[in-house]
Amino acid sequence: MNLIKMAWRNLWRNRRRTLITAASLYFAIVFAIMMRSMQLGTYNLMIDSAVKSYSGYIQIMDSTYWLDKTIDDMMVFDDSVERKITSVPGVVSVLPRLETFTLISSGTKTKGAMIQGIVPERDDEMTGMSKHLVDGKYISSDSKGVVLSSRLASFLGVTVGDTVVMISQGYHGVSAADQYPVQGILKVPVPTLDNKLVIMPLNLVRDFTTAEGLVTSVAINIDDKENMDAVAAALTKTLAGTSLEVLKWTEMNKVLKQQIEGDNASGIIMLGILYMVIFFGILGTIIMMTSERIREFGVMTAVGMKRFKILIMMMLETILIGIIGLLAGVITTIPFIVYYMENPIRIGGEMAKAYEAYGIEPLMGFSGDPLIIINQFYTVLLLMILTLAYPVIKIARLNIINALRG
Repeated sequence: MNLIKMAWRNLWRNRRRTLITAASLYFAIVFAIMMRSMQLGTYNLMIDSAVKSYSGYIQIMDSTYWLDKTIDDMMVFDDSVERKITSVPGVVSVLPRLETFTLISSGTKTKGAMIQGIVPERDDEMTGMSKHLVDGKYISSDSKGVVLSSRLASFLGVTVGDTVVMISQGYHGVSAADQYPVQGILKVPVPTLDNKLVIMPLNLVRDFTTAEGLVTSVAINIDDKENMDAVAAALTKTLAGTSLEVLKWTEMNKVLKQQIEGDNASGIIMLGILYMVIFFGILGTIIMMTSERIREFGVMTAVGMKRFKILIMMMLETILIGIIGLLAGVITTIPFIVYYMENPIRIGGEMAKAYEAYGIEPLMGFSGDPLIIINQFYTVLLLMILTLAYPVIKIARLNIINALRG
């Protein structure tokens, strides 16, 4: 306890030096926490935008469907299959889907679009699509109409109450053609989907494609995305011996996965460079502080103070400076992180177009993961310990007579 008091008093014998060192740490920590929080938060938004709002974290489909995605390679979905899937721990809900492509037209306007047949009441719990409705009303399982994405509706020049004609290929080469009223229009968060999405009740799409009892895939809503690998492994084991295949979003969207991994690696390198600069700045301060106090150390050793106690005191001084900088940085950044977690920054200009090219909503968010701050604590502690190498060597080699003369 006495050493802690001495270390604390020693810090404020030279306030300027202490404050400069703590300030350098403070700015490094603020930058590191904000940058890392922004990176991880943006990754989460990218994944939610491209995955949660459409494909889900896990999908089950026939093993031949993923190769060419033809409607002839659908899977049977009945109560027995659903019971197998829901028996796996971590599975919250099962979302059967029938997806196919169609030509949709109104008047003289025709465009290629994607039909997504869903069970609206289940699907909306995961995707929250109904929250993006801008006109009309969302579909139910009994609806006989369709919901169009806003850009598609704008291209076709249709509004709620108008009728659209769709022509597609049904199951096993059967022609599919019919007309449906537009029941609602929604703005899909994923720009590429907003250009082409038609949402219909699953049974209505089955009638359209003559695919009774069949689905193209089953999206799995899980309790925690961190458990994705474990849930996928359990589903694979449960469905072993069937023609069904379990795919994670990282396998279905490899481009997004690689983009995140590459950006994450560059962010870690930037943090490494930042802390290297800070390390040498702190080391310079420690060298100066040690050199200025050689006579003081000599006197303390001459009156009987053990050298290891002097080293402990130096270590405490260094750690206290680190704690001051760390706490100040954390206290400063938390309000910003909390605010931007609830209010993501919308990106504009060329960067927004780059996001949209990958089918991602152009938003920049922040993450409140406590590991971000915990990792900064360990990093600062490690830096401070490394800087102690110089005073340890200096004090271990201290010549009392020469130190007193100095």
